[in-house]
Amino acid sequence: MAVKKITPESLALKIAGFVVDFKSDSLGIISVLRGRYGSFASWEKPDYRLEVAKAAGRENPFKPSIAAGKNTLCVKRGDFEAVLDLLTGKGTLKASPTEQCLDAFLRAFLGSKLLSCGGFMLHSAGLVKNGRAYLFLGKSGAGKSTLSKLAAGAGVEVISDEINMLRPYGRGYRVYGSPFWGEMRADGRQGNWPLGGIFLLGKAKGNSVKACPVPAALKLLLRCLLNFDKSPAAGEAIMKNAASLLKKA
Repeated sequence: MAVKKITPESLALKIAGFVVDFKSDSLGIISVLRGRYGSFASWEKPDYRLEVAKAAGRENPFKPSIAAGKNTLCVKRGDFEAVLDLLTGKGTLKASPTEQCLDAFLRAFLGSKLLSCGGFMLHSAGLVKNGRAYLFLGKSGAGKSTLSKLAAGAGVEVISDEINMLRPYGRGYRVYGSPFWGEMRADGRQGNWPLGGIFLLGKAKGNSVKACPVPAALKLLLRCLLNFDKSPAAGEAIMKNAASLLKKA
């Protein structure tokens, strides 16, 4: 009887400036990653390498949790668990081969890495005009997708209508192409743009733009932040990052 040897496949993705290489004997997992995030494929040297295997079971998913040690990072949910050595950049990921599972892992992982480098993953609409990115913060129902659809209809490039990522760059910030979308359900693309400004969405009878007091801006910024790390260290980093962003934006 002939036995066919399974050769591990790999796929590297570059999202928000981080290059993560996934390697797995399970062709189903790589296939799902390629189908979902193909436009973010990268041939650059990876920052992180993950050996991926199918999860033993499919427990009911819940919100991801993050445990960060001095040199390790653990990200898990009911249907996945990842352990990463921060010194070597190598780790393991056990996950169900579904878009929902892998999407949840990447959101939690990238949110943690952005926070650690001074950045954010934010519920927002991201638009590009004259080579600069503008973020419009708002929770569900605030009008992010409506604004994005109107902008797209007017020929303005939309980075995402739901989740955008930014990180410090020089004296300012850059916004990165996002694979995480809402109602518009687009794939997104790699790219990054200097941050031109941040606006807070609010429903009103007419269109207007006015300055927002810092306390109100901070409150909405924190409400729109995606973060699954509930540790005191993460809370401290969030406040530090928020203060820096509000000062520069």
